[in-house]
Amino acid sequence: MPDIAIFDLDYTLTKRGTWGRFVIQNVKYKPWLWLPLALSAGLTQWRYKKGRLPRIRVKQAMMRWSMVGRPKAQLEKIAEDFAANEVENGLRPGAIKALEAHRAKGDLIIIASAAVDLIVAPIARRLDIEYWVATDMKWEDGKLAPDFASENCYGPHKLERVKQLFAKNPELKHNHTLITMYSDSYSDIDVLQYCDKGVAVNADRKLTEAAGDKGFELVDWGS
Repeated sequence: MPDIAIFDLDYTLTKRGTWGRFVIQNVKYKPWLWLPLALSAGLTQWRYKKGRLPRIRVKQAMMRWSMVGRPKAQLEKIAEDFAANEVENGLRPGAIKALEAHRAKGDLIIIASAAVDLIVAPIARRLDIEYWVATDMKWEDGKLAPDFASENCYGPHKLERVKQLFAKNPELKHNHTLITMYSDSYSDIDVLQYCDKGVAVNADRKLTEAAGDKGFELVDWGS
């Protein structure tokens, strides 16, 4: 049976975060939205850092001024163009090599990301990755709603989504299947510990400190 490789997206497969840049892409030609977007996102981020709001509210604040109410087809087109550029220019060199190595072995590849499905789906498709989990956007009458259709796929919720993916697709996971998780962030500690092997990619400070105790491999995939 093939093994399984789970990749975080932002700062693991990609050199930079995707959400903020995708938001900017949506308001690039709408300068009247720049100030309210910056103020709303900044205030919400501050309140999140102070522990007064859940992380997903930061996404909602940015989404409110850049995307809410816009047609699904329009946003999907922007996401496709964003994904094409990201796959062409935005992947870490080491990530490309890791993907190639797993494919050469016949392994199954999964993306598990806190990024929104609007971004993750076209990136996964262009990388020929069938399975992925992400934060799901919500659509009402063909337009983007102001809230989400799922919990933020972050921290413990990401592990739950991975488990749900395995439950819905029992052919993925067997008792002898080796599962490797690649991530840059300590926020993925639950998934990293759940898997047979954890690999810390260009890791943040907290994950770097935990790697020794947890037995995670530390790697540098370049930038």
